[in-house]
Amino acid sequence: MIRFRDERGQINAGCFIAVIVLAIAVVIAVKTVPVLVNMGDLQKEIELLAERATLSTYTNRLIKGRILQKAEALHLPVAPENIVVKRNSQFIDITVTYDIEIHYPLYTYHWHKVHQVTGRLF
Repeated sequence: MIRFRDERGQINAGCFIAVIVLAIAVVIAVKTVPVLVNMGDLQKEIELLAERATLSTYTNRLIKGRILQKAEALHLPVAPENIVVKRNSQFIDITVTYDIEIHYPLYTYHWHKVHQVTGRLF
């Protein structure tokens, strides 16, 4: 067994780079994952509203209000003018657009998100 007494305390450069990359990935994940989860919850709510739009009590105004309530609960910057609900005799189209900023150290990511759901009316 060979021992290198002169290399005590030295770190392998590959290990150091891997730790830095891992730290960057953790910072990105901590900032991004909660936003992605909230976006997914809003998408599910929009899909649920599109399915329930066949009921006479689900008017366009009620749908917009429910989307705004959900977005506010999820801390997503959705404005009333960014929600478009269109109906015809067979389909309902719900489109929600917004821009969200994710602040990372040294960088701010601007994300333009569009949720578009088409439901069938019976």
